[in-house]
Amino acid sequence: MGANKPKAVIAEEAAECFRLQLSGLTYRGMAKETGLSVATVHKRVRQALTAVIVPAVEELRTREGERLLYLLERLQPAVEAGDLDAIKTAARLSESYRKLMGLNAPEQHSLQIHEVTQNDLELQDMIRAAQAKAQLTKETQG
Repeated sequence: MGANKPKAVIAEEAAECFRLQLSGLTYRGMAKETGLSVATVHKRVRQALTAVIVPAVEELRTREGERLLYLLERLQPAVEAGDLDAIKTAARLSESYRKLMGLNAPEQHSLQIHEVTQNDLELQDMIRAAQAKAQLTKETQG
């Protein structure tokens, strides 16, 4: 039945669910209040967030990108003149712009996890004891 709902009704449900979430209700509480299923309430909240937040984030990203490009443009004469402080500042602004726009290549990280068992710990203790005994024997003989 939900697939046949008009978009306006879905938008109203999303707005109501979002309002109820902001008021502090749980998803179950929102479902009870609206008569929707908990799964539908989750979906409507997600739709509301996407409708409200994503455009705002894109607008902010665009404005910040324009600001960074403006500052880079203003620094360009000093950069071309060889001003080291201007060059450093331009490099930082450029890095900020690349990060903001997602233009940096992803960084690769590696992680190695070694599980240490009780047997490993006991073996390490035996090795230390043997090394200490060997050192003691060497000191008493030498």
